[in-house]
Amino acid sequence: MIEIVVGLLMYLNGDIVEHTYKEKMSECLKSKRIAEREVNPQSVRFSCKKIKAETEIYMGAKKIIKIVSMTK
Repeated sequence: MIEIVVGLLMYLNGDIVEHTYKEKMSECLKSKRIAEREVNPQSVRFSCKKIKAETEIYMGAKKIIKIVSMTK
């Protein structure tokens, strides 16, 4: 299913290397703060964005399969 969702995006050298579905923006920002403390911030960057994505429900949890486009 294609829908607009909140995603935690991980960038490495300017390219998106990982994306995770989050139910709300506040949940995403909390996860972002935790991730930034755990990872070397000079090589990896995290951001929370609303994205248009193809999603599926796998084992009871929603997952982002593919990012279709970034929204503003």
